[in-house]
Formats: sequence, C-alpha cells, structure tokens
Amino acid sequence: MGVASTAETSDESLLERFVTGDERAFTQLYRRHARYLAGVARRLMGDELELDEVVQEAFLALRAQAEEIRDPGAVRGWLVRVAVRSATKRLTKRRRRRLLLASQPPPRGATDPAADHELRALFLALEGLPPKLRVPWVLHRVEGETLPRTAELVEVSLATVKRRIADADARLRARLGVAR
Repeated sequence: MGVASTAETSDESLLERFVTGDERAFTQLYRRHARYLAGVARRLMGDELELDEVVQEAFLALRAQAEEIRDPGAVRGWLVRVAVRSATKRLTKRRRRRLLLASQPPPRGATDPAADHELRALFLALEGLPPKLRVPWVLHRVEGETLPRTAELVEVSLATVKRRIADADARLRARLGVAR
C-alpha cells in the first residue's frame, strides 16, 4: 500500500504529514501552490523582479508556522495572505523609491500594439496607486476574489475594502481618461 498521489492528497493531509517531519509533503505543497502564488504576486506587483522572493517568503513562513495554522484545510488561503502581505510591503518600498513601471519590460502575451499600449497604460496607472488601493483592486478585479474574501486577504473590514476598490476605480478612470 503506497501513499496517495499528490492529486488525491488534501492540503490538510500534506500539512499534517509535513508537521510530523515528512519533507516530501512540503515539496508537494510547494509544487501545488507556488505557480498560483507567483501569478497572484505578478498581478499585484506588475513585474517579475520579486516574484520568486514573494513565493519563497510565503513558503518559508509556512515552514516556520505550519503547526500554528488554524485551518489546515485552507493552506492556499493562508499562503495567499502571506504573499499579499509580502507583495504589499514590496510595493510600498517600490513606491517610496519611485520606480517607474515604464522601465520594466512590457507585459507578456500582448501581441497587438494597441492592446500592448492599453496594458502598459493600465500598469502605469496601477503603479501610481498606493498599495492600500492597488492590492484590493487587483485581488477583486483581476484575481476575481469576492469582496468578503478580498477583505479577509488584506485584513480590513468589508466596508473598507469596498471603499478602497471604489477609490481605486475612480483614480484609474481619471488617470486613463475613461468616462464612467
């Protein structure tokens, strides 16, 4: 009798196995969630320079705090919260240094010059938002998280997250010259 395949093994089971010393379980959790976390971080941050660091910080936190996770079945959500906090800190530092997104390579996948221009304009407008507005906007509008889940991920009230997303919408419309 062997161990169940990765696809059949729940996050909860993998976490429990890791806590008891099974490094393979940690590796399986990493393989299962690292790409998703990198995607979230990419969309929050707008570039790929620090993606690996955000993902690594999330998994280092998991390694250090695995025994303290209250809901072992919600490993992905826990990792996303850690990654969001890490990305937010990095965005704040980046904003302070006033790095411009224009110095970054254009987003991948845009082959139409008009679409590439529109994406670059959106990323530049997003870069101008403070992290407290940008992060919930990207989580809700790009990642498709519900408002309650977005509030949970950024650790603010539902009313606050609604207000921040509305503020981000208004600022983005103004910067992009889009009528309501």
